Amino acid sequence: MEGKHKVDPGLAPLQIELREAMGRWGCPLCRLSIKAEHAFIASLTYERVLDLKTRDALKASRGLCESHTRYWQHVQGSALGIAIVSRVSVLDLLRDTDEAKTRPGSLFRRRDRAGDTAARLEESGPCPACEIGAGTVQRFGALLLQDIEDEAAQEGLLASGGVCLPHLRTILQLRHAERAFDALMRVQRQAWAKLMGELEEFIRKNDYRFTDEPMSEAEATSWTRVLDVLQGLNDKTG
Repeated sequence: MEGKHKVDPGLAPLQIELREAMGRWGCPLCRLSIKAEHAFIASLTYERVLDLKTRDALKASRGLCESHTRYWQHVQGSALGIAIVSRVSVLDLLRDTDEAKTRPGSLFRRRDRAGDTAARLEESGPCPACEIGAGTVQRFGALLLQDIEDEAAQEGLLASGGVCLPHLRTILQLRHAERAFDALMRVQRQAWAKLMGELEEFIRKNDYRFTDEPMSEAEATSWTRVLDVLQGLNDKTG
């Protein structure tokens, strides 16, 4: 389901990027954060894996999180980058479970070896790709709060189905959220009400008494799109 609004070419570059993200169904902040995360992972594949700051961040997080690791696994040419990053993580696992660190304590000073080892195996920093995604949401969320009084921005956000629930919670805690609250929530509630109507028709037309009634595309896809609204887009839907 595509948005039908046109983007004013006179807008600032980030505004254009935000409006363009509203051109398809689904939370625009999800779409932008996924785009930023994928760009970071692509840079790991081709060059950034050798950057010391990035290597330190990946060392602290013991590699990327599960979802970003699985995405990276299927990026063309990623094998060497994954091997380099994973080698460091495995070396750290061996170091952190070295026999000298897991040796039993004295009779009078017993150690919780299992608990101590579990603590050492915890990551000491967040997934770098997740951090980039979160930063993108903050940046474009703040921009959305600035733009939401604009009629074109409201039309675009409504056409995309609004901001997903997780990202709505995030931007409602940003600076200036109170000032933009009325306009933002008006659009969100309109989007939710429209989706509710489509869900109700989907449910009704699945009743044997009404199965002969034609179902619109919006009604037929409402049961999957509501997941986008409640949980956000993922790598596949984004």
